[in-house]
Amino acid sequence: MNRLFNLARIALPPPAAVLALLAVTAMPSAANAAKGQCVRLIPDGGREIIFNACSSCRVVGITRKRPGNAVPVSRTYNVQPHSQFPVPFRGPGRSRITYELPCKGEPGAARNLVDPTPQRRTEEACVSLGKTRSGGIVLVNKCQVCKAALIERQDRTGGGQRQAYKVGPQSVVAVPSKGMAGVGLVGEIACP
Repeated sequence: MNRLFNLARIALPPPAAVLALLAVTAMPSAANAAKGQCVRLIPDGGREIIFNACSSCRVVGITRKRPGNAVPVSRTYNVQPHSQFPVPFRGPGRSRITYELPCKGEPGAARNLVDPTPQRRTEEACVSLGKTRSGGIVLVNKCQVCKAALIERQDRTGGGQRQAYKVGPQSVVAVPSKGMAGVGLVGEIACP
């Protein structure tokens, strides 16, 4: 027996109720969250909403393709945990999530390969280059611990060579120029 329903009589819930229902029923597991399935794109009356169902901030890339435009528009948004964000795209077209990553500072976020430990910059350096009264160059360790310092000597053409020195606690080590035009301090680490 087939029943026909009159759709005009069925009351649809408001968009906020739909989002709440999705949050409860479509909550990703920890395994899905690791795969990047925290964020959903939900249509809402001519607009779209990004909904983050995970408990961590997400960086979301969205691409919008409109009819008649050969080049799609791409945008990136940070969406806070358990929140929604309205996307500014309106009118005809098709949006899709192109990538989803953890925000900076969140577990699993991308690391800065140029400066993988930015907190080191706040630490005070122990070793510095200095000059003697006679014009010689020295490494000065002002800390209470042994440090290994890497220096680079450069000639006038820009070529150079590097050499490591072990500098004891609160001590000074002479650095011969070996005929090079300049000497610079590259970095320091704790003594091996």
